[in-house]
Amino acid sequence: MADKQTSAPAFVLVVIHPFGDYQRGMQISDTDEIARVLESENAHHVNKVSAAQQ
Repeated sequence: MADKQTSAPAFVLVVIHPFGDYQRGMQISDTDEIARVLESENAHHVNKVSAAQQ
C-alpha cells in the first residue's frame, strides 16, 4: 500500500503579495515550484500553509 503523504508536499505556499504570474491568494503546491520560489527573491511574498489544512 502506497503512502499518499510521500508524494504530496507537507505544505503549500499561499501568495500574499503578487509577483510574476502569481496573484494574491493563489496556492503553489508543485514541489519543484515551491523549491524555486523559496530559493528566490520572492520567498517573502508567500506564506507556508500546512497541506493538511487544504
